[in-house]
Formats: sequence, structure tokens, C-alpha cells
Amino acid sequence: MSTLDPTATVISPQQQELHSESINGQSFRSYPPATAKYEDIAQSSDLFWEKLKAFHQSFGTKFMVPTVGGKALDLHHLFVEVTSRGGIEKVITDRKWKEVITAFNFPTTITSASFVLRKHYLSLLYHFEQVYHFNKQIPLVSGTDAMNGRSLVNGSATLEEGAITNQFSSKGMCQLLLSM
Repeated sequence: MSTLDPTATVISPQQQELHSESINGQSFRSYPPATAKYEDIAQSSDLFWEKLKAFHQSFGTKFMVPTVGGKALDLHHLFVEVTSRGGIEKVITDRKWKEVITAFNFPTTITSASFVLRKHYLSLLYHFEQVYHFNKQIPLVSGTDAMNGRSLVNGSATLEEGAITNQFSSKGMCQLLLSM
């Protein structure tokens, strides 16, 4: 486990401002600004955990570390593996989940590893990726838009620029996951 990097660019929570906006008659909540650089988060597990917890707290979403095969899933490792391959959309489109799974050395008895990792990534890391890897300020996918296409969980959907979510919420992600 690494320690915090004293040179990391950090913005205090007081400087973050969440606000609601309306575009094309849809109300949505914009992402909070990134408070550290992607490179710093990718290198420092401690910084990653600090920012991920704060990110979920800022939206009031419950955050629990999932278990896979009886062990806590290393979300930092998952985040780095996926973003180093261009993000979840690219991993899904390019069918690179086997590469991601291989990096975890799961026992062969876990036959649903691909599904489980995608599910946890979408529910816990997707929006974090949008802010800290792609520097997005506005969520681009709504549960409704994703559900009209194919599910991201089964690996056959692509996301389109410009689609806007009504609210950042675990409910929307649950709807996305249940639409498979």
C-alpha cells in the first residue's frame, strides 16, 4: 500500500460546489470537480481511497467495499486496470475484460468474475472514472439512455456523448444493472 503523495494537487472540500442544472428540460446534478490528478490517484492507493470515499459521500451514496471469492475487492487495482486500458467503455467495446480479470488471479471457481467486476465497476467506479480519468463535469449517461441500448454489464453497449443523466444516484445505476 502506498502513502499519500505530498505533491498531489488537492482542492479542499470547501472549494467543491455541487449544483443542479437544467438542460433540454432535464434536471441533473453535475459532478464535483476532481480534487487530485489522475496520475496521483493511479499511483497512490491511499489517495484513491480518500477521493473515492469523498466522491460517494458528496452524492450521499452508500459505499461498501464488495467481496469477490471471500476477499475484499481491490477497487484501486480495478480502477487502474480499467483506466489503463482506456476506461470501462473501451474495455467493453474492445472486449478486454479477460485481461482485467487475469490481473486479479481469481480462483477458477469464480466463473462469474467478468460479470461481477463490471457490476462493481459500474456501481462504484464509473462516475469516479468520468471525473478523475476523463475530467468530465456532467454525467453523460442516464439509466434510461443505457437501458434503451444494451446493457453495459453484458458488454455489448456503447455510450454516446451528450446523453445526460437526471441525477447521479445509486438508483439509476441499479436500474442500469437490472436491465440486463
